[in-house]
Amino acid sequence: MTAITKTLTLDKNLNLSYWKRPSDSGDTIVFIHGFGSAKEHFRYALDSQSLEKYTLVAVDLVGFGQSRGPEEFDYTMKNQATLVIELLDNLKTGNFYLCGHSMGGLVAMNIAELIPNQVLSLIDLEGNLTPEDCFISGMVAGSSLKVFAEKGKPKLVKDFRDAGIKEQSMKEYADTFGAASTVALYKSAGHTVKDSSTLLVERLSRIRNVCYIYGEKNRGLYPGEKLLKAAGVPIFYIDDAGHSMATENPEQLYSVIRSFIDGLFLT
Repeated sequence: MTAITKTLTLDKNLNLSYWKRPSDSGDTIVFIHGFGSAKEHFRYALDSQSLEKYTLVAVDLVGFGQSRGPEEFDYTMKNQATLVIELLDNLKTGNFYLCGHSMGGLVAMNIAELIPNQVLSLIDLEGNLTPEDCFISGMVAGSSLKVFAEKGKPKLVKDFRDAGIKEQSMKEYADTFGAASTVALYKSAGHTVKDSSTLLVERLSRIRNVCYIYGEKNRGLYPGEKLLKAAGVPIFYIDDAGHSMATENPEQLYSVIRSFIDGLFLT
């Protein structure tokens, strides 16, 4: 079955765009994209044989993709999480598996903490954990909004497009980053940097049925990896992939996710 893209209007100034691929199963996986990205980042999940039995939902966070909110929206990870929960309630999702990438890992963590009885598992795809994870968001947060709007964002989009000549995932990222609200990027970057600390690993480890997934190219590069191992959080690695594993090696990623979910029922 193909995905259906719709927009949910929460009030006159706030709209959430999402796609949903229904299935005959009652099991649902919800995907949350990362900083500067959009729901299309998970498009290959739709063709994954590993996930064919699941209902799949992916949402554009406020200010990203096709979702927009009022000027006064503060873009905290908790408030983004609250809106995703409202969307899922509207869709009558019930219990679900949750998968968050990069900044979306922070949003997903907040969702799991806000409604722990509904989140069956949290699968964290290189979600922000420590300040060292905040590479692009750190650059954005390090300037003023005015400077970012006038110089920072155009330069980053150009840099991503230049990198996209050799790497398709960067070309796609340039498109979604450029389309995102400038204010959303700037405020989200600030909250991401502010929230990232070693305490996040402790929070993550308390969530039931959690795992963390790295692209193999990033194995051993970030201090959060050692902290995760010390906390006993299961870690998996995706071959021939870096941060954008959902587009670089989606077949293995979704196979790993399916295997992890299946294993939850064996313990």
